[in-house]
Amino acid sequence: MGIVVWAVVGVLFALLPVAHWLLRARSTPLRASVAAALLLWLALVVAVAFDRLHPRSEFELYLLYTPVAELAVLAGLWLDRRIAGPRTERPTGWLRAAGVAFHGQLVLVLTATPLLALVAFHEAQLPSARAVPAPPPGYTVLDTGMDCGNGHGATCWRTLYLAGPPDVPTAAAAARLRPRQRCEANGWLLDRRDLCTEVSTDGATIVYRVVLGGS
Repeated sequence: MGIVVWAVVGVLFALLPVAHWLLRARSTPLRASVAAALLLWLALVVAVAFDRLHPRSEFELYLLYTPVAELAVLAGLWLDRRIAGPRTERPTGWLRAAGVAFHGQLVLVLTATPLLALVAFHEAQLPSARAVPAPPPGYTVLDTGMDCGNGHGATCWRTLYLAGPPDVPTAAAAARLRPRQRCEANGWLLDRRDLCTEVSTDGATIVYRVVLGGS
């Protein structure tokens, strides 16, 4: 029962920016355009939640959903006033309730998002499966693995165990992958943890590892 209640609350929380926009925006071409953009943004988050899409930093997308939707609504309302002029009537009923809830959500998001980001992106985490690239043509995946280390500065990683192209020595085949080594931010904006690749050899096997550490 508790899970159902929280699911309903989550859905209402996610739909609040869209509902507020539809209630406040006037009948201009902007109304449908902003509503469509908000629904597409929501559909992206839902697709990730139902495992249809695999961004490298899923939780970052969840954290960014509400602030981005709120900012889109605020920008849309500003443009709405520029196009149709200021409103003369004061909101009442559902319109007023939606406005109070929307601005309460805005205050909550501005306060909670930075704190949640600090907590969520401080610790090491298993990299997304999307962070592991498909091997180049000629390379064969022998096995895969994943694990996390312990202690200070812990990291988590996904590993591909590869066989190189036929008639190419293992060291030479690994060297062809090494120029692809680099470290970059795991997310777009909030998740600044380093996502790095490491290439080594273990006998006749190439070990391709993607490592994600804490901030």
